[in-house]
Amino acid sequence: MSSYWKRTLRALGALLAALPIAAVASAQARDEYGDASDPGPSEVAQTVARISHIEGSVSYARGDQPDAWEAADLNVPMTLGDRVYTDRRSRVELQVHGGDVIWLGGRTDLAVLNLTDDTKQFALKSGVGTFHVRRLDDNDVWEVDTPNAAVTFERPGNYRVDVDADGNTRVSVQQGDATVAAGGGQITLNSGEAMAIQGIDSPRYDVLSVSSADQWDRWVQVRNGRFSHSTSARYVSADIVGVDDLDAYGSWQTVPEYGNVWSPTRVDSNWAPYREGHWGWQDPWGWTWISSEAWGWAPYHYGRWVNSSSRWFWVPVAPSVRVVSYAPALVAFVGGGPDFSASVTIGGGGYVGWFPLGPRDPVVEWWSPRRSVNVNVTNVTYVNRTYVTVVNQNTFISSGSVARNVVTDRNVVRQVAAAPVIRGTAPVLPTVASIRFSQRTQASAPRPPAAIVARPVVARVAPPPAPPNFQQKLAVIRENRGAPVSTVAATRIATQSEAQGGQPRSVAPVRPAVSDSGRVTLAPSTRASSGAAPSRAPAVAPVGPVRGRATATTERPVAAGPVNGRAQAQSVPPASSPERSAAPGAPVAGRPEAPEQRPMARPTVMERPETAPAPAPANRPADIRDRPAFTPQPREERMMRPTAVESPRTEAAPENRAPVNRQQVPVPPDRSDRVFRPTPPSEQPGNPNPGGEGRVRPDRGAAPTPDWRNRARPTARDERPSREAAPQTDRARPAGQAAPAQNDRERGRPGVVTPPPSREVVRPGGRQPQARPTDTRSTSPKPRPTPES
Repeated sequence: MSSYWKRTLRALGALLAALPIAAVASAQARDEYGDASDPGPSEVAQTVARISHIEGSVSYARGDQPDAWEAADLNVPMTLGDRVYTDRRSRVELQVHGGDVIWLGGRTDLAVLNLTDDTKQFALKSGVGTFHVRRLDDNDVWEVDTPNAAVTFERPGNYRVDVDADGNTRVSVQQGDATVAAGGGQITLNSGEAMAIQGIDSPRYDVLSVSSADQWDRWVQVRNGRFSHSTSARYVSADIVGVDDLDAYGSWQTVPEYGNVWSPTRVDSNWAPYREGHWGWQDPWGWTWISSEAWGWAPYHYGRWVNSSSRWFWVPVAPSVRVVSYAPALVAFVGGGPDFSASVTIGGGGYVGWFPLGPRDPVVEWWSPRRSVNVNVTNVTYVNRTYVTVVNQNTFISSGSVARNVVTDRNVVRQVAAAPVIRGTAPVLPTVASIRFSQRTQASAPRPPAAIVARPVVARVAPPPAPPNFQQKLAVIRENRGAPVSTVAATRIATQSEAQGGQPRSVAPVRPAVSDSGRVTLAPSTRASSGAAPSRAPAVAPVGPVRGRATATTERPVAAGPVNGRAQAQSVPPASSPERSAAPGAPVAGRPEAPEQRPMARPTVMERPETAPAPAPANRPADIRDRPAFTPQPREERMMRPTAVESPRTEAAPENRAPVNRQQVPVPPDRSDRVFRPTPPSEQPGNPNPGGEGRVRPDRGAAPTPDWRNRARPTARDERPSREAAPQTDRARPAGQAAPAQNDRERGRPGVVTPPPSREVVRPGGRQPQARPTDTRSTSPKPRPTPES
């Protein structure tokens, strides 16, 4: 065996030996900060929406205190149960974690029915809202419920929903696809179509073309343009919102060891992160940082901070990271000594200190559902440990301004900074004052009219129960020594506290879109709305479930627990239920179940199902679950196609070869001891590649060759026999010529040729020369010397 093949085999052996190690390493992979905070299958990945822009008078109410309206403020995180209301000639912008954006116009009431990573459900009772959906994965649900319709967004795009004073709805699909459900029926809307729904109990509808842009649409376009023209978006993951605010308040530069980093430019010389703002309490995360800086969202809930050359820099999450988790604050709390732990009482004295986490610091996840008990972190060097911010506990728990109440006493700061870092929950209990996030001064917060508050909304997906009151959760927080109430625990508290046999309530009263009797009351209108002629009259289909989520019914309008893709993963919908890729409203009875999809490391052969699933709409790509499975051609037909001569390096890599179905093609016998002899040009008639280079691999065998060992070798260089290609396949072989022997690897490869005779002179009784593989990378027709043994 030549030294070349020995090296090749050694390299392949090392590669195969490293595969198990790589598999273990990938199973233990973490992000670039060493975090592993992704919740497990049984946990609910609840998320938030940021109040990013306010014009006019806008009010806000928390889900655990629904009657306490306060003026909305920038950077306030909204989650399950929270509501926002805009007064006349007012507007607000909400940025949802993951990149979605909501714009609300004047006199608009919006409530968060559900908000997780894969399930977003809002109640729009009045006004106008434009929704920008950046991404929709296979299991994601995006739904907007109005007083007489439930709108499900089927694709990323831009959607506008208007609700008038009587509760009538108009849905405009500016880009994307949507399904509108009302009166027990549902209709599909495509891009450029609008639908007007009039009436509550027996709704009537018109399908029209989208109207031309008005002043509201133009304002939304201006706000949306800020994202597409943001320079900071080049350096940050697309899942992170609030990046568009960084351009006007800071600059980007490259710092060795950290890459592209951002630094604020309009700050004082003694400025430090997590000082301009206040702390508040929000379940299921607990203590949450609310910044008073206009740009203070992305740098405080994602990424890390580092001090370099007496200047603070924010190290973002790279754009290559597709999925990013929200964090209430990326800081480490210090304390744990006797004096510090003695203040774990409501309203107690003491001090609280924290410092920003660096790029390589371990995360102290007091907000994680898998948070551990309070254990001091030891043997860890925090790069920002010397930049501790200290306030008294009353300021901390009452949402007081940190910048105006920073403790400057050196003895106190030294004592708090020397205390150990707390792992787990911060030992400070919240009060009612801790849940007031806004510090905006406003004469009075506008409230929606009572008639609007009492309006029920039509829901297709059963929303989760509303969060319990804060006073009900406070007892659980005190019992758990400061640990926040998880979503599952909050649902349990709300269900147990409800009257009428424990039936949970939703954030807004819910009317199911599905009809219990199966009767569809949604019908076309007798006249076109707004004086415009209908563009088409689509067929109405009964309302079906949405991607495995529980459907709202009269008996159970509200789900018994959290609603998201993870929570419903154990209950698979029947094969007859409409899937995401099927046309909404199309008949689905008798539809076969899609073939099982298995994770594939490289392309594999899949079997074709007996019955193909229903096709997807022509204007929307089919879901992978409903695409017909790939059926390979027979190997003889695939391999008969002309292919380029492959080099040994390409053939040696297993991932570069098509997989062989061992059940269909027999494994060739072991030919390692076979002697490969080249075929002279005289025995190769009809060769289309005279003088061309090629090689025979040891695992492919060779065509039968005549005995050439006693043939005299030409003495002159110009008389040497030129290398010619091996005979072609039977398709191009002259009539009457015998076909060469082929194995499963060589069959139908016209580009495989045999090497020329060895340059070694053959003497009687001497060593028998053998053909050696030649390098096919050269394009020169001149013969090249073969490698020596």
